[in-house]
Amino acid sequence: MAHKLPEFRYGDTSNIKPHKADAKLLERLHSRVNFKPPGPETDRIAYLKRRLLEEFDSNRNVKLAVETCVHCGACLTVCPTHITTGDIKNSPVGRAELIRAIIKGEKPSGKIFGKAVNALRKFDENYLEMLYTYYWQCLLCRKCATYCPFGVDQATLTRTVRSILYEIGMASRFVVTTIDNMERTGNNMALTPAAIKNILDFVIKEIKEEKGVEIKVKVDQPAYALLLPSSADFFMNIETLKGHLLFTHAIGIDYTVSTKALEVANFGYFLDPRHLRYIGEIYVNAARELGVKLAVFCECGHGWHAFKNYVVPRLREYGIEGVHIFHLVVDAIKDGKIKLNPEANGDIVYMYQDPDYYARGGDLTEEPRFIMNHVVKKWIDPEYSRGKTWCCGGQGGMLADEMLPLAIQYSRLWYEDAIRHGAQWVVRPCSICKAQLSHVVPHLNKMYGKDLKYSGLMDLVYRALVI
Repeated sequence: MAHKLPEFRYGDTSNIKPHKADAKLLERLHSRVNFKPPGPETDRIAYLKRRLLEEFDSNRNVKLAVETCVHCGACLTVCPTHITTGDIKNSPVGRAELIRAIIKGEKPSGKIFGKAVNALRKFDENYLEMLYTYYWQCLLCRKCATYCPFGVDQATLTRTVRSILYEIGMASRFVVTTIDNMERTGNNMALTPAAIKNILDFVIKEIKEEKGVEIKVKVDQPAYALLLPSSADFFMNIETLKGHLLFTHAIGIDYTVSTKALEVANFGYFLDPRHLRYIGEIYVNAARELGVKLAVFCECGHGWHAFKNYVVPRLREYGIEGVHIFHLVVDAIKDGKIKLNPEANGDIVYMYQDPDYYARGGDLTEEPRFIMNHVVKKWIDPEYSRGKTWCCGGQGGMLADEMLPLAIQYSRLWYEDAIRHGAQWVVRPCSICKAQLSHVVPHLNKMYGKDLKYSGLMDLVYRALVI
């Protein structure tokens, strides 16, 4: 029997939180990263405070978030979670105040919470539950850092708090399950090697029917390059997968896919840095095992951020380079290695919307725009672009079904931006963005009486490629 979704209440979103992972599931994750959690007799509030103080002393970003924030409110005007919910605790400054109170050993500031401060006097299990609620409503989109006059990145604080909550057994069941799938099977969808090969055979046949070309894909075989698509591309985003496969065929690169590393999303980023690194090593080990010289990362925002900043330096220790597939597409266009026909994507008005972590920490903003100029006839680059982009609303673990009422509200910002500009099709080249849009666009189209469509960017490359 399906659970009834919580109702969205403007001004108070305390009733919406992700279901928690059970002890057995958490135990599996703990064992992989050699973490021994505190015992059941541990005072969880005391443990939380001790760990927060440790992070405050050693983590510069945490200290900045707690000490430098002057409550100016600049983040409140741009934070998608606060703009759409009106709940001060669901904001960068509100979340920071909840932690500052514990670190400083005082009740939260009445200047921030007003009359609500009376309900926050005690640091007890209810307070712990509130931390879990609001720190898992954060999108980790880092827009607050873009606008903060002091450069305070509250997303760093969110990740730190989530990590400590994870240590005491409080973590999103959806995120923990996804991490467990990746660490056990090499992909978030828990696809078996046989399923991966069967889907590839199906997609290869479709490409032959549609493009008249027969392509071959190496699987778990040595090659020059390792292609890293999203496991979601094998189910929900087949057109994106076709784009990856046809493009790599067109440029003649010798590549392989690994059934041990068939995923771009790194949900460790949302939960705990130990799991981010664990998942990162899955890519590194697969690349080394197959003897590749290049790892090609496909469409995912936060995954690219983790890959670029952790995995690529690790790969270079073994003489392997890492690039995004967009880098290869841009080079192929400039070098005349591929021919593109924008007419193939019709007279549709497209809008390109930057995934958070391409624009904020991924250094991947101009390449997709260059590609858009060559694959479609007309597209819009909105004012809320690059560092100002609106999050899709699905980052940070918001894809959990029970979070849908909140995810829909978060998504209204980018959706309204699209329809305001007359866009018919939104392009968001990120695995999580596309998953989020599959959840919320049907609801939003019904709410607004529109028929907005969406896809990744490699979908458009696929259609435009002339073979």
